[in-house]
Amino acid sequence: MHASQHWRWLYDSEQKQLIVELDHGLVHKCPYKASRLIPLQPMQAAFTTDDASCFQEFYDILSAYELWDPMLLTQAAINRTILEHFGRPQMPQSWYFQSCEVPPNYSLDTGALVELNSGTEKGIFAIMNGDDEFAECMLLSPSMALSDVKTLQQYDSVKVLRNRLQPSHYLQLQLDDDHLRHA
Repeated sequence: MHASQHWRWLYDSEQKQLIVELDHGLVHKCPYKASRLIPLQPMQAAFTTDDASCFQEFYDILSAYELWDPMLLTQAAINRTILEHFGRPQMPQSWYFQSCEVPPNYSLDTGALVELNSGTEKGIFAIMNGDDEFAECMLLSPSMALSDVKTLQQYDSVKVLRNRLQPSHYLQLQLDDDHLRHA
């Protein structure tokens, strides 16, 4: 899947809904509440080259893992682009997650798969961005319970301290397979 010059941002103020109009009449409705986004005004704007690059980078990295169907990859990449373009900065919510005793032995760059463990449940996340201290991650699992009363839904994002990032068993299996092939 590639972002197209025909993709457009649309915001309907009556419905309070941000939409990405794709090719062939397809639309992607933003799954995030208005409180998660910057204040928006009615608009119809083209996808910029930065938007297209943001989408394509995330899509290509996730598709290289060969773990998900193209629809999930497209939705994850569009949602990452929505958050990069229109998302409000997040405060860390590290307290929901257990610290990691053995950090991942691979680079924790954009698109890297990690797991977060709430003590109730584990979820698979992709790193969207970060710095030396924090990482903002998108949930790729269908959902994840953080507590008895709070649950993340697929494509929700959370900002956490890097010491909460646990190795993804998917990547660990791939690293082990690669090591065995080269041994």
